[in-house]
Amino acid sequence: MHKDVDIVFEGFDTTDDCDGGSGSGGSGPVEQLLPDKENDELVKQVLTKGVDLQEYSRQIEQELQALEDEQLSSYEEHEGALLELDSEIRGCDEVLAHMETLLGSFKSRLGAINNDIQSLQSDSQSMSQQLRNRVVTEKQLDKIIQGMVVEPAAVRTICDGDVNEQYLECLMEVNKKIAYMRVHSKQHRRLKAFQEVQPELDRLRLKASARVRQFLLDKTNDLRSLNTNAHVLQSSVFLKYRFFNHFLIERHPEAAVEVRDTYIHIMRRYYLEHFETYQRGLTKLERVVADRGDVIGMEEASKLSLFGAAKPAARDRAHVFNLGARAAVLDGDDTRAIVLSVASEASSRRPFEELFRSYSLALADNATAEYEFIMQFFVSPKARQRSAGADMARMVFGHIFEPSIRVGEQFLKAYLESTHDVLGVLLCIRIVAQLAAELQRRQVPALDSYVNAMNMLLWPRFQAIVDSHIESIKHMAAARARAKLDTQPPAMVRRFAELAASLLQLNAGYNTHVVALSLARLRTEVQAYLVRRADASADRHASLVFLINSYDLLLTVLFEHGFSEREEEVASWKQVLAATVLEFAEAELEQHFGYLKLFVVDAEQQSDVAQISADGLAQ
Repeated sequence: MHKDVDIVFEGFDTTDDCDGGSGSGGSGPVEQLLPDKENDELVKQVLTKGVDLQEYSRQIEQELQALEDEQLSSYEEHEGALLELDSEIRGCDEVLAHMETLLGSFKSRLGAINNDIQSLQSDSQSMSQQLRNRVVTEKQLDKIIQGMVVEPAAVRTICDGDVNEQYLECLMEVNKKIAYMRVHSKQHRRLKAFQEVQPELDRLRLKASARVRQFLLDKTNDLRSLNTNAHVLQSSVFLKYRFFNHFLIERHPEAAVEVRDTYIHIMRRYYLEHFETYQRGLTKLERVVADRGDVIGMEEASKLSLFGAAKPAARDRAHVFNLGARAAVLDGDDTRAIVLSVASEASSRRPFEELFRSYSLALADNATAEYEFIMQFFVSPKARQRSAGADMARMVFGHIFEPSIRVGEQFLKAYLESTHDVLGVLLCIRIVAQLAAELQRRQVPALDSYVNAMNMLLWPRFQAIVDSHIESIKHMAAARARAKLDTQPPAMVRRFAELAASLLQLNAGYNTHVVALSLARLRTEVQAYLVRRADASADRHASLVFLINSYDLLLTVLFEHGFSEREEEVASWKQVLAATVLEFAEAELEQHFGYLKLFVVDAEQQSDVAQISADGLAQ
């Protein structure tokens, strides 16, 4: 409560005379000195209770005096502590002043250290730059030294060592040095080291070229023996050391040309002798299928000689017109060529298409291996990425295989000059097509000339044999124009039917226009022959029976070989048969019911039924 009173009446002088008022709380001078009684709660309480203000003022003064005495006594009690605190504060001031002095000194030293650090940093940057420059210089020098310097051991190996795998490694290392010198010769031509090393590297290059050239020539001469397996030597020696030839191509082109020409000369003779021997062996295995007389229009009587002795028939008459098992030669399951020793021991004869396929397979296999070898050995890796590399490979391959290809052409020519086997020729054509597809799959374009030459020989002979069949039919028609007509189909009908079925089978999947046209020509000529034979007979009934039997036999053979009406050949003959059967039916009706037909026709022409004659009705 005292605190409240102190607060409320602080600053009022209660000792002033207050006689101007009474204890009743009037509006005297005291009230004027008091705060706003309306707003001060304590004043309102005092005035409300009717307290004597003077008495209350003295009470307050006493309380204030007591509080002041209390404060003074408390100060006296703590005077020592305050003096001690003042002493401590003074001591702190002295310590702080000393610290200020030390910190000022430390700041000065830090400034000096900062200057030293900046100086060291500048020195460090300068040293770092020098180090970087040194590292760059060392790298450049190291690269130059590594590109120039050849180890003494490698030099001794190149000059005096045996030509083996170690020699190959040393030569590859020396080649890198030579390549580096040539690439950077203009850039570092002022370097004294370059000027000193260049002549030594040139002498080392010439020495290495001479030794590598002699090594390759010696290995190439090993191929002269026919008993040598060239492919084994190529893979085990030449391809293993193919870098030797690549080195000569880049560093000594004259020596590389000498090695290449020597290889071409030897391998040209090597392949020629092997393929000539193989061709002669295959010729001994040939079985003749057809001769000049084996045509569609042949007569059995023509097979007799002047003295009536039977002319030697074809050795494989069953397959002259009927393809039969001969189509198996086109199966791609067996890709092996005929082994002469095995075939000779078995004493088995084979049709020419099997021999031709075997020769072509042997030529393709050897050509593929040789072409790949040439690409790897005689064409450098850089040239292999350009068209010039492929041109070089084809040039080398052409020189080597040209005689062997001519042997194959002569082999085929000899057969075509004497053969009359149209199926054998067409089988050879299909074999050439398969060979071309296989070479394309192997990506060996070097035998394109062989494929083209074979087609140029085969197609004209195929057409010539077809022409001979057509001529035989024409001659047969002229010879038998007045012969008595037999209602049974002639033998030439079956021969043509079997030949047509075989040609259709060989043309399936190829749809060659020449084959289709040849078959259409044969069909036209056979049909014309049958019609002429039928027209030459006075017996129309026998003529129609003859034609129906012939057409039916043709269709029967074609159906037996699995051909349907979708084939043009079958559809054509079926249409002719239907027309002939219709004509035969009309002829039969005419013979037995001709009077009825005449009566109906006459009756249709009359306008009145009464006009129909009684004789006609009676008949």
